[in-house]
Amino acid sequence: MGDYLDTIVWPVYIDSKRTRKEGRKINKKNAVSNPKLTEISRAARKLGLNPKTEDDKSYPRFWWEYSGRIIIERENISKNNILVEISQKIKILRQDK
Repeated sequence: MGDYLDTIVWPVYIDSKRTRKEGRKINKKNAVSNPKLTEISRAARKLGLNPKTEDDKSYPRFWWEYSGRIIIERENISKNNILVEISQKIKILRQDK
């Protein structure tokens, strides 16, 4: 086992309704609209990323919105790849409903 890095995932990072300037980190085609904290946490759990939820936090640019954030452990994979995987998993989970 290698070293794990704690990585913060804000919902805005994968929100297709947000612009890159507003904080979206992945391509619009990979992003999902209005991702919920519970969806991100569930997707991360299904991907084996051991998520920790902090729902009382605000993304600094939108300090008035308590969107919350997820802290995950990642090993030898880029943050961008993790965000895309979480987003894709959310799309699958939404289809299953």
